[in-house]
Amino acid sequence: MREVLHITTHMGGGVGKVLSGVAAHAVRTGARYRHRILLLEQPEKMNFIDACRAEGVEIICGADVSTIESTMRAADVVQIEWWHHPQMAAFLADFPQIDTHLTLWAHVSGCYYPYIPPAFLRVPQRFVFTSPYSLDNPYWSAQERRWGRENTAVVHSSGGFSAIRPHTGRAHDGRFVIGYVGTQSYAKLHPNFVAYCARVAHITGIEFVLVGDLTNEEAIRTAARAHGIEEKFRFVDYVSDVNAELAQMDVFGYLLNPTHFGTTENALLEAMAAELPVVVLNQCAEQYLVAQDETGLLVQDEEGYRRALEDLFAHPEKRRRLGGAARRQILRDFSVERTTAQLHEIYDEVLNETPRRYDFCAALGRTPHEFFLRGLPDELRSIFVERDSAQEELPPILRERSKSSLPHFCRVFPVDEQLRRWREQFCNV
Repeated sequence: MREVLHITTHMGGGVGKVLSGVAAHAVRTGARYRHRILLLEQPEKMNFIDACRAEGVEIICGADVSTIESTMRAADVVQIEWWHHPQMAAFLADFPQIDTHLTLWAHVSGCYYPYIPPAFLRVPQRFVFTSPYSLDNPYWSAQERRWGRENTAVVHSSGGFSAIRPHTGRAHDGRFVIGYVGTQSYAKLHPNFVAYCARVAHITGIEFVLVGDLTNEEAIRTAARAHGIEEKFRFVDYVSDVNAELAQMDVFGYLLNPTHFGTTENALLEAMAAELPVVVLNQCAEQYLVAQDETGLLVQDEEGYRRALEDLFAHPEKRRRLGGAARRQILRDFSVERTTAQLHEIYDEVLNETPRRYDFCAALGRTPHEFFLRGLPDELRSIFVERDSAQEELPPILRERSKSSLPHFCRVFPVDEQLRRWREQFCNV
């Protein structure tokens, strides 16, 4: 049996779900690859780690350099789980010089921030994206996009959705519930989210339910108050069982920031697996996940959103048709069986190539502030490198506490003076 070593910063969120799902599925089915998982950090959340260990999957936490190197040598394939986490950036800058077969799975689109520079694609034996949208990167040249399409792979980071129960239809109580699940930060949520809601607020009984972290609740409430629709909003903190919340929704309105970095979008796929009709903007990874008028509705703007929700309100049979088709697609195309099979095919391919050593520094930098800069597309990089930049405020994603933001890099690398100066200049710290 061959062995794959996954090196990841942590096992939280969607990455934890897919890694635990793939590793456990390989054990249960006696697959030709065994998966081990090495964390660069000590874990804060143990749910996916405990699930792995219960299935006999080995998890190595916070290993030192010698342990990392010996574990890499023992593996047939090493896979980097990448989303531009500062700890991973430091690890890649000092990547062990060991001959190995190497794949890299990118869990962000790379089309804004965190940005994936074209040179990065050429370092591992196989660079694997988690959405076809990544290959549309607007900052790459036509030649670079062509090279990416011909030399990389795409495997959705799906751990499966069989645990999501089908939507049986809410008992009619006079409400028309539009749901959203996920982070409510405007780095993820569309900056005009409340304006979109205001455009459909006239629909009889409409209510907007937002499930997720409540850190941005006050800003959303303030915007809703300005539109005169605050009473139509309800906020629910993160829940352990999303099924119960999805069962209370009539439509899933997933309106994201046009510069968000998501790919597989587990919250959206969970809603589709629950047989909810989904409405998304025709952009980014969403355009590759939803088939127009087959498994959901894609809209261009606020007016399109109004028409879509009015249509779904008036035609419950359409809601059932879209939801049923969506569930069938998700269970078929985003199963853990499919994810595991696709990854194993890639490992088969790279094992036919010669193992070698890898240097990420030319693509990603050598120092902490270089790591940060290399993750920025040109329009954002210029804010930091041009002396006469007129930019006064960073985009929300760069001001987050985590998510590979500037404050996040500063916390991980407190002695980097350039990062500290940028934080003082742009984050009022």
